[in-house]
Amino acid sequence: MNLRVTAQTRTGDAIANMRARSADLAKYQDQVSSGVRIKRASDDPTAYPQLARAKSASARLESYSQSISNATTTLNAGVSALQDVTSALTTARQIAIEGASADTAGEPANREALATQVDGLISRVLATVNARPDGQSLFSGTATNTAAFRVATTDAAGRPATIAYDGADQRARTVTARNTTTDTRYVGSAVFQQSGADTFASLIALRDELRNNPSTGSDYSLAMNQRLADLDAARTAIGETTGEQASNLATLESQDLVVSNAKLDSDSRVNDLVGTDYPMAIVKIQEQKTALDAIYAVTAQLADPGLLAFIGR
Repeated sequence: MNLRVTAQTRTGDAIANMRARSADLAKYQDQVSSGVRIKRASDDPTAYPQLARAKSASARLESYSQSISNATTTLNAGVSALQDVTSALTTARQIAIEGASADTAGEPANREALATQVDGLISRVLATVNARPDGQSLFSGTATNTAAFRVATTDAAGRPATIAYDGADQRARTVTARNTTTDTRYVGSAVFQQSGADTFASLIALRDELRNNPSTGSDYSLAMNQRLADLDAARTAIGETTGEQASNLATLESQDLVVSNAKLDSDSRVNDLVGTDYPMAIVKIQEQKTALDAIYAVTAQLADPGLLAFIGR
C-alpha cells in the first residue's frame, strides 16, 4: 500500500515537473521565434516596471515629436502668409510711388487703373490672412474654426470699405515639451490692424486716394506721402511678427533634435529590456529539453504504459 502511494506521488510530481518544464521550454522557444523576452509582468517581475516606464517615456516623447511637427507646419504656413502680405504691401508701395508721380497724378484714367490694382491687392491679402491650410484659421488665435477677417462695410460700388476682425484675442499654443508651449496661431488684429500700422486701412486709403482725390498739387503729394508712410508702418508690423514666428521655428527645430535623441534613448532602453537574449534563451531551451528527457526516463520506470500514454510520451 505504501509503495503504491509513494509511486503515485512520485509520478504525480514528475508530471507536474514535466508540465512546468514544458511551459518553460515553450516560453523560451517563443522568445527565440518572436524576439520578445517580456510580454507580461510575470515574464520578468523585476524588469517589467522599468520596461513600463521606458515605454511610457517613449510614447510621451512621440507625442511631443508629433506636436512639434504640427506646430512647425502651422508656423511655416503662417510665415508664408506673412511674406505674401508683405509682398502685396511692397507692390502697393510701388503703386503709390507711381500714383504720386507727375505723369500719373494728372491722369484720372491712370489713377483709376492703379486703384483697380490695389482692389486686387486687398482681395489677395484678405484671402491670404483667412487661409486654412490645415482646415483651421492661421490668424484667428484660439478661434481656429472662425475666419479671421471679413468685409464689414462696402462703398457705393460694393468694394470693401472697412475690414473687421472676428477671431479670438489670445494666441493658440501647442505643448511641445514638458512645461513648454509654442505660439502657433496668432491674433490677426494684433498683426494686421495695429494702430497706425493697419494693413487693410492703408490699402483701402491708398485705393481711395487714387480713385477719389481730385487734387493734383501739393495736397495730393502730401496725401500720397502719408499713404506711403502707412504702408511702411504696416510692413514693419508684419515684419516683426514674421521674425517672431521664424524664431519660434528655430526653437522648434532645436526642441525636435532634443526630443528625437531622447526618444532614441527610450526606444533603445525598451529594446534592451524587451528584446530576447538569444544565447541565454538557447541555453535555457537546451536545459529544459535535458530536464524533460531526465523526467521522461524516471517516469518510464515508475509508470505503466497507460500512464505514459496519458502524459503523451
